[in-house]
Amino acid sequence: MNSLPIDRINTHDKRFCITYPLEDASLCASIQKIGIIQPVILLDTSPFIAVTGFKRLEIARQLGLREVPFITVDITEQKALLFAIHDNIQRGLNLVEKAHALERMLHLGFSPEELSDTLNILGVNSHEKIIKALVELASAEDSLKHFAVAHNLSLKNIQRLLRFEVNERSSIIDLLSTIHVTESTIREILEIFSLIKLKNDALPLDIFPSASSQELLKKLKAIAYPILSSLHEQLHDLRRTSALPPNIDIKVDPFFEKEYIDIGIRANNEEDIYQALEKLHRLTDERIIRRIFDLTKGNLR
Repeated sequence: MNSLPIDRINTHDKRFCITYPLEDASLCASIQKIGIIQPVILLDTSPFIAVTGFKRLEIARQLGLREVPFITVDITEQKALLFAIHDNIQRGLNLVEKAHALERMLHLGFSPEELSDTLNILGVNSHEKIIKALVELASAEDSLKHFAVAHNLSLKNIQRLLRFEVNERSSIIDLLSTIHVTESTIREILEIFSLIKLKNDALPLDIFPSASSQELLKKLKAIAYPILSSLHEQLHDLRRTSALPPNIDIKVDPFFEKEYIDIGIRANNEEDIYQALEKLHRLTDERIIRRIFDLTKGNLR
C-alpha cells in the first residue's frame, strides 16, 4: 500500500468533509495499536486535498504520524463530494453530517434535482423549511453541534434551539449539559424558555443551576406560569396533608381550567371501598376536599 507524507496534504482544506465530530477515541486506539489500514482518498491536486478519511488524518496528526496510506482520484469537485457522502452513508449520518453534506452541495452549485435525490438517499425531506434549518445548523457553533450529536436531537428540537441568540443557546446548552435530559424534556424546557423570553424579552439563565431536569422545569414554570405554579404548589401541599392511601387518587386538570375533580378508588374487595369512602369523608369534614375545589376555581390562599 502506497504511503504519502502528511505534509503533502492540505489538511486545512475540508471542502469535502461532512464527518462530525472528528474525534473518535476507539479509532484513535486502533490506529495507535496497528496503524491506519484503510487508505485516505485524495483529490489529485497540488497539494493533495482529502476527499475521505478526515478522522484518520486528524488522528494521524495528533499521534505525530508522518505518513498515511492513500489513493488518489482525478474527478470534479461535485463528484468528489458525492463520493464523500456515499462513502459515509453505510455507517449512517447524524443530522449535523447531513447538514454539512447539504451545505457543501449548495456551495458547489448542485442542481435542485441532484439535491433532492441526495437528500432522499440521506432520509431527509427536501421541504424548504427543513433545508433552511439544516443550512443554519451547518454554520452553527460547535457547542450546538456537539450537543445535537451527543443527545441525538431531532430536527424539531434543533430548530427550537436555533431560535435563540448564540449567547442564549450557549448558556442553555451549558445548563442542559449538567443534568440528565430526554428528547421530550428538552422540548418542554425549550418551549418554556421561549415563552419566558417572549414575556420578559430576556432569559434569567444565571438563576437556573439545577440538580435534575424536573427541578429545572419547576423553576421555569414558576417564572413562565406564576399563578399556575402556585396552584400546583398548593395542590401538592394538600395532597401531602391528606395522606391519601395508594388506592385513592384525586386528579385535577393540570391547567386548573375545569371546575371538577376526578376521584378514583382501586379496590380488591368491598372492605377496600368502605375504607376509601371513610377516608374521603374525613377529608371532606376537614375541608381539604373543599380547598381542592377552591383551587380548581383559581382561588389562591
